[in-house]
Amino acid sequence: MPLILSFLLVLLAPAAQGQAPDLPPQLQEQFARGIEAQKAGDLDGAERLFKILLEQGGRLPPVYNALGNIYQMKGLHEQALVEFGASGRLDPVDPVHHAFAGASLLALGRSREAIRELRQAVKMQPGSLVFREQLAGAYTRLQDYPAAIDQYGKLQELKPESSEYRYQLGHAYVAYSTSCFERIKGINAGSARLYQETGDQYLAQGKLDEAIENYEKARGADPSIPEIHFLLGQFYLKQGDREKALQSLNQALTLMPDSPPVLALKKGILGSSTKP
Repeated sequence: MPLILSFLLVLLAPAAQGQAPDLPPQLQEQFARGIEAQKAGDLDGAERLFKILLEQGGRLPPVYNALGNIYQMKGLHEQALVEFGASGRLDPVDPVHHAFAGASLLALGRSREAIRELRQAVKMQPGSLVFREQLAGAYTRLQDYPAAIDQYGKLQELKPESSEYRYQLGHAYVAYSTSCFERIKGINAGSARLYQETGDQYLAQGKLDEAIENYEKARGADPSIPEIHFLLGQFYLKQGDREKALQSLNQALTLMPDSPPVLALKKGILGSSTKP
């Protein structure tokens, strides 16, 4: 089922059941037929049914939203916005038309307007998972990762048992981290932190020699970062090179003399050595 159609059926639960609030009984069947045609992929047929429904007196927000969704599925987003606007004028406090309008505005590349509409939907109904998902997805698409992280964090609070929200939150953090390092490259391609990140990647792959090489480059680029000296001390100790390990730990201690982990590691090396 197309995403936009799925979105419609979630937002318009009565419509998914073939009913529209406040429609007279004689028009309920027409509305239900339009929804069924849409679900079956007969967009032209659904469009005709909803237009007839409007002509017959069914000028209600769910009908305008349903017709606007038809235009969304056809890629006619400007026309869709006209219908969502009509829905909003009839019921300004209903958040649904804001959410639909946000989706069309995103498709049209009108990002700032889209975010404004989606945020309004969330503001009107802050407990809606659907609205927050739409807003979080929009922020992710626009690479505004801090804002996406904020929304996925709230989604996780609203539904703590959801593994999907935890996954999306983690994915947003990873994307944000990657974007930060890309920006660092543009600022300073020889940054110590970039070398450190490359070293971390090699370490995760079990390539200790390559990790040490990049950490040494990081130390050369900025000797004032104590954690790099400390980590090199650990790496050299793992390689069995106690002398280089102690040299690195002593450099770390010049920057943070009272560091318990550095002192403990140095004491462990000296205690296990036969040399004074």
